[in-house]
Amino acid sequence: MDSGDFGVTRVVVALYQEKGSQFRFRGEQHGGLYEIFCLDRGRAYVRTEGRRFRASPGECFLYLPGRFHQHQATKGHAPHYITVAFTARGGRNLHALGRRRFVLPPALRTLLARVVAEDPRSGRTGAAALQRALLTEFLVEWLRLASSQEPSRHTALPPNRKGGHHGPRGLETYRELAGGEAVAKALSFVEAHLAEDVSLEDAARAAGVSPPYLRLLVRQSLSRSLREELQRMRVQQAKHLLSHTTKNVKEVAVAVGYTNLPAFSRAFRAVEGVAPSAYARTVAARGPTPLPRRAQK
Repeated sequence: MDSGDFGVTRVVVALYQEKGSQFRFRGEQHGGLYEIFCLDRGRAYVRTEGRRFRASPGECFLYLPGRFHQHQATKGHAPHYITVAFTARGGRNLHALGRRRFVLPPALRTLLARVVAEDPRSGRTGAAALQRALLTEFLVEWLRLASSQEPSRHTALPPNRKGGHHGPRGLETYRELAGGEAVAKALSFVEAHLAEDVSLEDAARAAGVSPPYLRLLVRQSLSRSLREELQRMRVQQAKHLLSHTTKNVKEVAVAVGYTNLPAFSRAFRAVEGVAPSAYARTVAARGPTPLPRRAQK
């Protein structure tokens, strides 16, 4: 790597993309932009620098400005991948990456995950500047990795060998970060709208992911569906209202989103094992000690 000034000047795109098994990107070339393609899950054919590769999870490519590139799903595999397009000063340093592919080690996968997660559209203070700094750090570390693994002239872009080692299973760090954040956003939305008719689509919109993906994330994170979690949260709120307010069972049911009292009773019993009226009597029996008579008004 040259000793001159190097750094990312602008991040144009930083996305995690999930494509189907029929996906095909016909290809493009663009001047002035560098583009990272890093496969997380599935398989994909990648064409760059006049060569075609069958990429496996964890493999990363850099498309250079003005060079044609394309990628598509392999038969029966839906590719999930990160795309980062950017401009850089001192970009000639990056040309050493443009003719090779790499399996990223865990530290670099974590760093690339942070680049994508640091979305300037989030409104967080300094998000754009931090994203540029993180991407610069990622590229410098990638260049150092490349310099320590110089290929021979016959193996500049080696094909996969059948049964060969493909390295780590992709960018799981990013999936954990993004998935956890999406679930947290969805649950916060649900909690704030317990008394409303909350749908999976509403929660997914609040979390910034598709409904099917949110369904999968919630199931993986909580081992139950979003509807089941909504029911659990409503019952927890109902328990609080029954034990800390003077509302009766019907009023509590409405307050947590049930206009049908039998439906509320069934949901409450499913979570707590007793009817809400029975729970209310139990709470009342072990309620807080009354104020001394002299303190009562």
